[in-house]
Amino acid sequence: MKDYKTTTISKKVGCGRVHCLFLEDDGVFYKLFIKGNHAKETACGESWFCAIAKLITYAMRRSIWEGNTKEGIIKQLLGQRCSMAIADPKEHIVSCSDAVAKCVLKYCKMRDLVKDKN
Repeated sequence: MKDYKTTTISKKVGCGRVHCLFLEDDGVFYKLFIKGNHAKETACGESWFCAIAKLITYAMRRSIWEGNTKEGIIKQLLGQRCSMAIADPKEHIVSCSDAVAKCVLKYCKMRDLVKDKN
């Protein structure tokens, strides 16, 4: 089995924590896995995380190739709300998908895949 470099970014959400694991192959983004302690509480939780991770992986690969990461998948997920939003003094997270988007944005900034226009 191949050894991938993994970067994990976690965020606190209203129903637990979301962990985004970014795998890289030879220094290039390869795949995203999303885990969360609250995914086990619902029948569809793990399936939802798996499905959204596959969609984000596809979208990130395409947007990295096209050079528009910030305008792509991140923009679509930021700000999606759920009824269990939390008000953290450090960072306001309004849903699991918002947390995932913020993890993706942080990863992209760390890897210099996103250029702020400001």
